[in-house]
Amino acid sequence: MNTEPDLYDVAIVGSGPGGYVAAIRGSQLGLRVALIEKYARFGGTCLHWGCIPTKALLLNADLYEKALHAKEFGILYQSISLDFRLVKARKDKLVKKLSMGTDFLLKKNKVASFRGIGRLTAPGTVMVEGDQPTEIRARNIIVATGSEAKVIPGLELDGQAVLTNKEILDLDSVPKSMVVIGAGALGVEFAYMFARFGSDVTVLEMLPRILPSEDHEISDEVVRLLKKKRIKILTGIRMEDVKKQEGSVQVQFTTAEGELRSLSAEKLLIAVGRRPLSEGIGLEKLRVERTRGFVTVDKNMQTSIPGIFAIGDVVPTPALAHVASHEGILAMESIADQHPVPINYDLVPNCIFCQPEVASVGLTETEARDRGYDVITSKFPFAAIGKATILGENEGFVKLVSEKKYRQILGVHMIGPQVTEMITEGTALIGLEATAADLSHFIHPHPTLSEGIMEAAHALYGGAAIHI
Repeated sequence: MNTEPDLYDVAIVGSGPGGYVAAIRGSQLGLRVALIEKYARFGGTCLHWGCIPTKALLLNADLYEKALHAKEFGILYQSISLDFRLVKARKDKLVKKLSMGTDFLLKKNKVASFRGIGRLTAPGTVMVEGDQPTEIRARNIIVATGSEAKVIPGLELDGQAVLTNKEILDLDSVPKSMVVIGAGALGVEFAYMFARFGSDVTVLEMLPRILPSEDHEISDEVVRLLKKKRIKILTGIRMEDVKKQEGSVQVQFTTAEGELRSLSAEKLLIAVGRRPLSEGIGLEKLRVERTRGFVTVDKNMQTSIPGIFAIGDVVPTPALAHVASHEGILAMESIADQHPVPINYDLVPNCIFCQPEVASVGLTETEARDRGYDVITSKFPFAAIGKATILGENEGFVKLVSEKKYRQILGVHMIGPQVTEMITEGTALIGLEATAADLSHFIHPHPTLSEGIMEAAHALYGGAAIHI
């Protein structure tokens, strides 16, 4: 499309799952794309300090727990031990491999790459500040700068005793004890992971319940199952003070009942959410509209300034890698006049990789009632599913949320084995406006875990599930 050597069709600031996917899609559409990244490697938080390394470690935690109970499956060992250095080495190897894969894809698609901090200096202009400062001119700009961990005001992150999701991934050994502040997906995953590795873990949450964005019955079940794994959970707390001592951190807080308490642990993980990285990159100068740090965008991801788009964690949509990727594709297709379909954020699946796993899509029971639906729900336990029993992982359940008149599926919420691999069926059901009758007539293979979704549909449509 464009033959001018000094003018790009699109310049992207940030190479996370939003930025690099947008760059590839733009190239596929025939656009000349420049990708700017401040770190040495492409891939952003997801690849280097988020999705990929944490799930790699979670797999190790699951395998270690299974090995400790291998006798149940007739497998005997002389002894079992954990070498955390090898665990960390495997994680690093996987990240490096996937990072190289990202580099390959960008080169394959002829995306021009620039290293340094990208700042918008004028409409259509990005200054790359690095070893070799470069001015990039482009017809369109996509801001994909992502987010960073929130911190508690006044608390110093030393990277040794007080950690975020980045520093904790570089630990060379398993701490004897850990306090996790925050019980969203990140806090719950790390709490589960290190408890399985052998840490004494306590989770502190300021809200009344953990995983507040999940259906209330899912949250309650996660609490029950995590406590069975000897993870201590306190909700409704108020932080009072954090003091670093030699070899430990002391956390002082007030419980929901008003009792002042303190805990000491070897490590403290701050997992209280993330904040958008929208400051200091020129948005203020160009008067790009923002609210509480998040960049305001329309249905095509365009900001208040024509030709400037924003995607991913820097906009007020679900802070998930798969959302960022779809937003990147949407923005690029909009720039290329492909008339893309806007994203339906009710169809965004959410996954939490503790054990058992949590996965959900659509409306919770509370959200459905708040939107005015006459709600009916059904549940089916994995304890009654043959495949779950074979796996030795039959805790948890499938919950369907529907409206009462037609039994149209509004939400699918699951806690159980491998549910993160099954949730896409829920996305399809809701997106296609399927009813419980439709779902109950879909034949699911036996023995599989997905039969739990079918059984929950039988409970909605036929009045009762078959296998309970």
